[in-house]
Amino acid sequence: MGLSFKKDVLMNWIEEIGKFLRIWTEGHDAFTEPTDPTVFEGAYEKFFEKSRGYFLGLSESELTTYSKAELQAQQLHPLALTLLFDGLNANGEEQQNLLRKAKLILNLAMAETASFSFQDYQYLSMIDGKLNNQ
Repeated sequence: MGLSFKKDVLMNWIEEIGKFLRIWTEGHDAFTEPTDPTVFEGAYEKFFEKSRGYFLGLSESELTTYSKAELQAQQLHPLALTLLFDGLNANGEEQQNLLRKAKLILNLAMAETASFSFQDYQYLSMIDGKLNNQ
Protein backbone atom coordinates (compact mmCIF):
# COMPACT_ATOMS: atom_id res chain seq x y z
CA MET A 1 0.00 0.00 0.00
CA GLY A 2 2.46 2.49 -1.19
CA LEU A 3 2.16 6.12 -1.97
CA SER A 4 0.55 5.52 -5.37
CA PHE A 5 -2.33 3.60 -3.77
CA LYS A 6 -3.10 6.48 -1.40
CA LYS A 7 -2.82 8.95 -4.26
CA ASP A 8 -5.26 6.91 -6.38
CA VAL A 9 -7.76 6.67 -3.52
CA LEU A 10 -7.58 10.41 -2.88
CA MET A 11 -7.91 11.22 -6.60
CA ASN A 12 -10.98 8.96 -6.91
CA TRP A 13 -12.51 10.56 -3.83
CA ILE A 14 -11.87 14.07 -5.20
CA GLU A 15 -13.43 13.11 -8.54
CA GLU A 16 -16.54 11.79 -6.77
CA ILE A 17 -16.87 15.01 -4.77
CA GLY A 18 -16.53 16.99 -7.99
CA LYS A 19 -19.29 14.93 -9.63
CA PHE A 20 -21.57 15.46 -6.66
CA LEU A 21 -20.89 19.21 -6.58
CA ARG A 22 -21.59 19.54 -10.32
CA ILE A 23 -24.88 17.68 -9.96
CA TRP A 24 -25.80 19.71 -6.90
CA THR A 25 -24.95 23.11 -8.39
CA GLU A 26 -26.54 22.40 -11.77
CA GLY A 27 -29.78 21.58 -10.00
CA HIS A 28 -29.89 24.78 -7.96
CA ASP A 29 -29.74 28.47 -8.63
CA ALA A 30 -26.53 30.03 -7.39
CA PHE A 31 -28.48 32.32 -5.05
CA THR A 32 -30.79 29.75 -3.50
CA GLU A 33 -30.01 27.08 -0.98
CA PRO A 34 -31.26 23.54 -1.48
CA THR A 35 -34.14 22.71 0.83
CA ASP A 36 -34.54 19.02 0.09
CA PRO A 37 -32.90 16.87 2.79
CA THR A 38 -32.40 14.06 0.25
CA VAL A 39 -29.66 16.17 -1.37
CA PHE A 40 -27.73 15.97 1.87
CA GLU A 41 -28.63 12.33 2.50
CA GLY A 42 -26.91 11.49 -0.77
CA ALA A 43 -23.81 13.43 0.24
CA TYR A 44 -23.54 11.67 3.60
CA GLU A 45 -24.01 8.25 1.98
CA LYS A 46 -21.70 8.85 -0.98
CA PHE A 47 -18.75 10.46 0.73
CA PHE A 48 -18.87 9.27 4.32
CA GLU A 49 -20.71 5.94 3.89
CA LYS A 50 -23.06 6.79 6.74
CA SER A 51 -26.64 7.97 6.73
CA ARG A 52 -27.79 11.44 7.66
CA GLY A 53 -29.53 9.88 10.67
CA TYR A 54 -26.23 8.44 11.83
CA PHE A 55 -24.69 11.92 12.03
CA LEU A 56 -27.81 13.37 13.64
CA GLY A 57 -27.70 10.72 16.36
CA LEU A 58 -24.04 11.08 17.30
CA SER A 59 -23.09 13.06 20.37
CA GLU A 60 -20.35 15.64 19.89
CA SER A 61 -17.80 13.40 21.62
CA GLU A 62 -18.82 10.43 19.46
CA LEU A 63 -18.53 12.62 16.35
CA THR A 64 -15.03 13.71 17.38
CA THR A 65 -14.01 10.09 17.97
CA TYR A 66 -15.54 9.00 14.64
CA SER A 67 -13.86 11.85 12.77
CA LYS A 68 -10.42 11.11 14.17
CA ALA A 69 -10.68 7.34 13.80
CA GLU A 70 -12.60 6.90 10.55
CA LEU A 71 -11.89 9.95 8.41
CA GLN A 72 -8.79 11.32 6.80
CA ALA A 73 -7.89 14.91 7.56
CA GLN A 74 -8.96 15.92 4.03
CA GLN A 75 -12.47 14.61 4.68
CA LEU A 76 -13.10 16.79 7.73
CA HIS A 77 -13.76 20.02 5.84
CA PRO A 78 -16.28 18.46 3.41
CA LEU A 79 -18.09 16.85 6.35
CA ALA A 80 -18.21 20.18 8.19
CA LEU A 81 -19.65 21.94 5.15
CA THR A 82 -22.20 19.19 4.57
CA LEU A 83 -23.33 19.49 8.19
CA LEU A 84 -23.37 23.29 7.92
CA PHE A 85 -25.48 23.55 4.77
CA ASP A 86 -27.75 20.74 5.93
CA GLY A 87 -28.20 22.60 9.23
CA LEU A 88 -29.02 25.86 7.47
CA ASN A 89 -31.94 24.09 5.80
CA ALA A 90 -33.17 22.37 8.95
CA ASN A 91 -35.35 23.83 11.69
CA GLY A 92 -35.51 23.80 15.46
CA GLU A 93 -33.45 21.35 17.45
CA GLU A 94 -32.27 19.51 14.32
CA GLN A 95 -30.76 22.76 13.04
CA GLN A 96 -29.05 23.41 16.37
CA ASN A 97 -27.69 19.86 16.41
CA LEU A 98 -26.28 20.07 12.87
CA LEU A 99 -24.81 23.55 13.32
CA ARG A 100 -23.08 22.61 16.60
CA LYS A 101 -21.57 19.58 14.87
CA ALA A 102 -20.52 21.66 11.85
CA LYS A 103 -18.75 24.10 14.18
CA LEU A 104 -17.03 21.24 16.00
CA ILE A 105 -15.78 19.64 12.78
CA LEU A 106 -14.71 22.96 11.23
CA ASN A 107 -12.59 23.66 14.31
CA LEU A 108 -11.23 20.11 14.23
CA ALA A 109 -10.41 20.42 10.51
CA MET A 110 -8.50 23.65 11.08
CA ALA A 111 -6.56 22.08 13.97
CA GLU A 112 -5.80 18.80 12.17
CA THR A 113 -4.74 20.37 8.88
CA ALA A 114 -3.18 23.52 10.37
CA SER A 115 -4.97 25.46 7.65
CA PHE A 116 -6.21 29.02 7.81
CA SER A 117 -9.19 30.19 5.79
CA PHE A 118 -11.10 33.42 6.08
CA GLN A 119 -14.10 31.61 4.64
CA ASP A 120 -14.01 29.08 7.47
CA TYR A 121 -14.01 31.92 9.99
CA GLN A 122 -16.99 33.41 8.18
CA TYR A 123 -18.75 30.04 8.42
CA LEU A 124 -17.97 29.88 12.14
CA SER A 125 -19.32 33.40 12.62
CA MET A 126 -22.49 32.50 10.70
CA ILE A 127 -22.94 29.38 12.84
CA ASP A 128 -22.48 31.38 16.06
CA GLY A 129 -25.05 33.91 14.85
CA LYS A 130 -27.59 31.16 14.09
CA LEU A 131 -26.94 29.35 17.38
CA ASN A 132 -27.26 32.54 19.42
CA ASN A 133 -30.45 33.66 17.69
CA GLN A 134 -32.39 30.56 18.67
